[in-house]
Amino acid sequence: MKNITNVFYEFLIALCCLMSSSALWAWEDMSMPRLHVEGRYLVDPHGNKVNLHGFAQTYSPWFNEMGQKWDNYDVEKCLKYNQGLIDDIMAAGWKMNFLRLHMDPYWSNSPGIHVEGENDISAFDFNRFKNYLDRVFIPMAEYAVSKGLYVVMRPPGVCPEKIAVGDEYNQYLIKVWTHVAQHPKLKNHPNIMFELANEPINILGPDGTYGAGSQGHFDKLKEYFQSVVDAMRAQGCGNILWIPGLGYQGLYKGFAVNPIEGDNIGYAVHLYPGWMGSDGENGDGGSSTGGYEPFQKGWDDSVAPVASFAPIMITEMDWAPSKYNASWGKAHTGTFGGPGFGANMKHIVDNSGNVSWLIFTGADLLAKFKDTPPAEGEAYTFLTDPEACPWPTYHWYQEYAKENYPRPDFTYQSHSDNGDGTYTNPVIFGDFPDPDVIRVGDVYYMVSTTMYIFPGATILKSYDLVNWEYCCNPLERIEASDGYNLENGQNRYSRGQWATALQYHNGKFYLLFTTLDEGGYLLTTTDIEGEWEKKKLNDGFYDCGLLFDNDKIYVVYGINQLRIAELDEDFNKIPGSDKDVVKWSFREGLEGSRLYKIGEYYYIYSTYGGWPAFQTVFRSKDIYGPYEEKKLIDDDNIHQGALVETQTGEWWTMLFYDKGAYGRFPNLQPVKWVDGWPEIGENGKGVTTYRKPDVGREYPIKSLPTNDNFRHYKLGLQWGWNHNADRSKWSLTEHAGYLRLYTANVTDSLHKAKNTLTQRILGYPQDLEHSYGTVRMEIGEMQEGDVAGLAVFQDPYAFIGVKVIDGQKRLVYTTAPVVSSAAKSEQIGEVVTEQVIYLRAIANYNTSRASFYYSLDNKTYTKFGDDLNMKYDLTVFTGNKFAIFNYATVQTGGYVDVDWFSTEPEFDEAFYFDDSFEGYSEESLTLTELTINGKEELTLLTGSSSTITVKGIYADGHTEDITMAADYENQNPDVIRVTNGRIMALQDGESDIIISYKGPLGDRQSLKIHVTSSTFPLTAELFNPNIWETGSFDENTHTLVTGQYGFGGWWYDNGIDLSEYKYVVAKIGNDNSNNGASFRLFDENSYWSGAAEYEVRNSKQVVVDLNNMYKSNSKVKLDPSHIYGVGFWSFGGSPIIIDKVYLTNSDDYEDPTGIEDVTVDKDPLVDVYTITGIKLRTQVRRSEVIRELPAGIYIVGREKVAILK
Repeated sequence: MKNITNVFYEFLIALCCLMSSSALWAWEDMSMPRLHVEGRYLVDPHGNKVNLHGFAQTYSPWFNEMGQKWDNYDVEKCLKYNQGLIDDIMAAGWKMNFLRLHMDPYWSNSPGIHVEGENDISAFDFNRFKNYLDRVFIPMAEYAVSKGLYVVMRPPGVCPEKIAVGDEYNQYLIKVWTHVAQHPKLKNHPNIMFELANEPINILGPDGTYGAGSQGHFDKLKEYFQSVVDAMRAQGCGNILWIPGLGYQGLYKGFAVNPIEGDNIGYAVHLYPGWMGSDGENGDGGSSTGGYEPFQKGWDDSVAPVASFAPIMITEMDWAPSKYNASWGKAHTGTFGGPGFGANMKHIVDNSGNVSWLIFTGADLLAKFKDTPPAEGEAYTFLTDPEACPWPTYHWYQEYAKENYPRPDFTYQSHSDNGDGTYTNPVIFGDFPDPDVIRVGDVYYMVSTTMYIFPGATILKSYDLVNWEYCCNPLERIEASDGYNLENGQNRYSRGQWATALQYHNGKFYLLFTTLDEGGYLLTTTDIEGEWEKKKLNDGFYDCGLLFDNDKIYVVYGINQLRIAELDEDFNKIPGSDKDVVKWSFREGLEGSRLYKIGEYYYIYSTYGGWPAFQTVFRSKDIYGPYEEKKLIDDDNIHQGALVETQTGEWWTMLFYDKGAYGRFPNLQPVKWVDGWPEIGENGKGVTTYRKPDVGREYPIKSLPTNDNFRHYKLGLQWGWNHNADRSKWSLTEHAGYLRLYTANVTDSLHKAKNTLTQRILGYPQDLEHSYGTVRMEIGEMQEGDVAGLAVFQDPYAFIGVKVIDGQKRLVYTTAPVVSSAAKSEQIGEVVTEQVIYLRAIANYNTSRASFYYSLDNKTYTKFGDDLNMKYDLTVFTGNKFAIFNYATVQTGGYVDVDWFSTEPEFDEAFYFDDSFEGYSEESLTLTELTINGKEELTLLTGSSSTITVKGIYADGHTEDITMAADYENQNPDVIRVTNGRIMALQDGESDIIISYKGPLGDRQSLKIHVTSSTFPLTAELFNPNIWETGSFDENTHTLVTGQYGFGGWWYDNGIDLSEYKYVVAKIGNDNSNNGASFRLFDENSYWSGAAEYEVRNSKQVVVDLNNMYKSNSKVKLDPSHIYGVGFWSFGGSPIIIDKVYLTNSDDYEDPTGIEDVTVDKDPLVDVYTITGIKLRTQVRRSEVIRELPAGIYIVGREKVAILK
C-alpha cells in the first residue's frame, strides 16, 4: 500500500528553527492572518478571539532620540534606524504583535513654514504626504509586518482643541484617509489597520457649544468620523478602523447610543495615570491612593459602554514613577485592588476580555530591555523597576502570547477573484446550478438547486457578483414522506427542489419551485436570513420564472412549450390567464426560463438544455406576445440563469456550465444591450478572465467555508443532509465540539442510510488535482455491524471507513451504485484498535478520480481501496459530494463522534483554533425556557420506558435538543430511573422529576414532570387487550374480552424483575369455566417463546409461585428476574372480569395494600399507596402526607385513610 508522509510537521519544525535562529519574528509559530471585528471582539478567520499587544513608533528626528540618529529628511537613515529598533526589540524577547505607526507631520509639512504645534495643519502639503507615504510609512509598515507585527497607522499630527463637522480638519482627515484607503499597498492589506485621528478634545455640539460631555456632542462626533469612514469604504477599503473618542480619547459613552456604522469598527482609547479615576501623581490628576474601585468605576462610565459591543485598542498608555522622567504617565504599577495604576489597569482590561493595548515607551528604550533583575544592592532603573511599565509589561506580554493570539488562515480557499480587479470563471468552483440572481439594495442574492439535500434551496449573497458567501438554506424539507425519509425502499435521488425562481417585492422575498412528484411550493420571508414560511400550491410551474409587474404577478414555465400565467396573491392561477406564449424553435429542450420587464419589453430568458446547451431570449411588448427569439450564446455549454443590473447600470448574467464530476458551476458573463437585445460575453463567446462588475466600490475577497470543527450549535451552511435527517439521531451538543452521529436506521447500503451529512466538493484553481476531505472520527461507541466513514458520493460512490465485524473494528472500502449498473464491491482491511481514526478522500478535478486514505496519527496517511472513477450521473443529478456517515447493518444504537472535517492538505485543530474558542453570540447562548414533547404528567407501565425530548429555548428564538445534556433530579429513584431523557419505570409508585439545564452563560432553567409507574394498572392507557389478536378492555368494569385465542394484559419491553416477590396474585370477578381462560407469564420478549400457564376456570383467585414457574408442557423454568408479559388468554368472545392483580410476599397471599379500618397514629414513617395499589410515597412522615395529599382515600402505612379538605 502507498504511504503519504505528512510534511506539515516537518515544515513547522523548519519554520520554528528559522525563526529561533533569526529571533526577528514576534515569537515562534506566530501567524498573521487577516483579522476582523465580530461583535465585541477582534477575531481571526476562525473566530478565535484576538487581543494584540505592542508598542509605538514615530518617525521624526525629535522622537528618534532627539535628532541624534538622523535628520534633514534622510529617508535611508530613518528607515535603517527604525527598522533596526524593531529588530532589537524582537531580539530582546518582547512578545509583541502590533505596532502603532505615526505618519508624523515632519514629512508632510512644507519645510520652513512655522506651525503652532502638531494640531496645526497650515503647513500640510498633500504631495509631500503622498511622496513620503510611499517612501517612509509604507516601507516601515511592510517591514513591521515582515517581522510579525500588525500595524495601526495614525494620521499626521493631532486634532485641534476644537473641531466641528465639516471643518477644515474634518476635510483634512477625509483627504488623507481617502488617499490611504485607495493605495494598492494598504487597501485591504490583511495586517494593516487605521486609527482615524489622535486625541479629539471638544466638538461643536448641536447647541452651538464646544464640549465633550453631552450626547449631542457625541452625535456630532459620530457624524464627524462617519464621514471619514464612509469616504474610506467608498474606496473599497475594508481594513479595520479604530475610532477615537473625545476628551483626549478618554470619553466614549455617547458612542454606545450612537455608534459608528459599518463593519470592522473598533474604538481607540488613550489611558494615562489619573484618567478615569485611576491613580496618578505629579499633576497628572487623580490621587496616589485611589486604587482599583474608582478606576473601575471610571472605566465603566467612559469605556465599558462601547466595549460591550465593539473591541477596544489602547493606543497610548504608559506609567512609571516620576523620578525616572522616562514616561508620559506618572504612577506606580502597584497591586490589583490596592494603590497604583498598572496592576489595576491590567485587571480591568483583562476582565473586559476585548482590549488590545500597548505601552507608549520609546522604542529605543524597549530595544535596550534585558530580562535580568538588578543585582542585590543595585538600584532599579526605569527598565528594571517593577513599578515602571517596561518590566511588568514585558512579563505580562509573555503570558498574553499564550492566549488570544491569531491563528493561521486556511491555505486551500476557492474563489475566482484574482485580486487585481479581474475574476476568472467559474465564478464559484462548485456545484451551484440553475441560478436565479436578484439585487436588493447593494446585496446580490443567488439561489441554486439542491435536489434531495436538506436544508436546501441554498441562497448565496454577494456585494460584487464575484465574491460569494452563504446566506441561508431556507428549505428545511419538502415533505416527510417515505421518499424524502429514505423509508420503505423509497428515495428522491435526482428529484426534489430545482430551478427555483427568486424574487423580492414590497419587502418580501419569494422562492417558487416545483418538484416532479409533489407539485409547486412557495417560500416567503421578510428576513432572508431568518425564518421562511412554506406553502404548498395548487399548481406546479416547471422551471419557472417569476415577475412582479406593478401590482400583477406573472409566472413563465414549461418545457418546449412555454406558458405564462397571471397569479393572484395566493399564487393561484387567475382563470383564463394561463396561455401558451412560445414554442421551441432550434430544437427540443426549451426550458429554464426567467421573466423580466426591462424598458418597454418583456423578456423570457431561457435555455435549450441537455448537451450541448445554449442560451436564448424571447422579447415582446406584450406579456402574452407575440414573442420574437434570438440565440445569445452557444459556447462551452454555458446556459440557464438570470440577468441582473448593478447599482451603476451595468448588466450581467449568471449562468452555469456542466463541468463533469464536480457538477455544474456558476459562470458570470457581461451583458451589453444592442437594439433592445442582450448580448452575452464578447463576440458571441463567453469570457474566462474579465474585469469585475462595477458595483460602485470594491469589496474584499471571500471564500466559501469548507472546514468545520463543529463548535457551533448550528451546522455550517455548507452542509446538507442526504434526504430528511432524523433530528434525534445527531447532535452538536451532546459532546461539545463534536458532531455526534447515531445510527439512524438499519440498512445494507450507504445510499439508503439516513443522516448522511454532505458537502459540495470544491475545486481550487491553484491545485485542481487535489480537493481534500479529511475527518477525525472517534469510533469507540460503534456497535456490531455499524459502518462509519467518509464517502465521495454520486452514482457510483465510494467510501473508506470502519466496520464492526464480529466485535472487531476493521477498515472497509466500498464502492457501489445508487441506481446505475456499476458493480458493488467491498474490501476489508486491518483491525483498528485505536479509538480515533483519520479518514481522507482526495478528489482530482482534472482526472475525475478520487482516492482514499486513512491514518492513525494524522501524520502518515496510507492509501486503501481502489480509486473511484467519479461520474456525474443523472440518477443523482448533483455533483460529487464529500459525505460523512454512520449506519447500522444489525441494529441501531451505536454512534461516532466527528471531531472535525477539513479540506486542508494538513490540519490540526490546535494549530488553527484556540482552546477557548466560542462560536456563539450572547443571545444564542442565553437560555430562557425549557419545554418537553408531550404532557408533563406521564404514566408508565412498570418495566417499560419512554423517551422524552427536552428542548431549550434561547433568547434569539432558536431551540436546541438538550435532552442528553440536561440534569434530572429524581425524587424517587427506587421507582423511576432517568438517564439522558430515557425514563424507566422500575417498580410501582410515582416520582416528580425536576429537569434543569444550565445554559452556556450560566442561566439555569427548569421544569417539573410527574411520572407514575404501575405493574398491573387496570387502565385503558396501559392495559393492552391486543397483545395477540384484537380484543377489548373496559376500564370502568375491568372487563377483558380477548380476540379468538387471544391474549391481553401487560407487556414490558424492557422486562421487569419480580424476583424480590414470592407470589403474583390475580383476583377474578366472574366464572370462566367455559372460555378456557388462563393466566400466563412470559420470561422472554416474544409471545411465541412459551409461557407459564395457570387455568382460571371458576376460581376467584389465581396464585403464581414466582420461584416455581414452568413453561407449559415442559420442564423449562421461568426466571422471575426478567418477566416480559403477564395477562390472560382465552378462546375469545367472553368477558373476564379482573378485580386486581398484585405482587405479595405474604404466604396468605394478602395484598400488601390491603385496607383495614381507619385509625389515627402519632407520626410514624409510612409508605403511601392509592386505593388501587399504586405506591405514591416511601417512608415519609404520616402528618406530612395528611397535610400534602389532596382529598381522597389512601393506604397510609397499611391503613385506609380518608382525607377530607
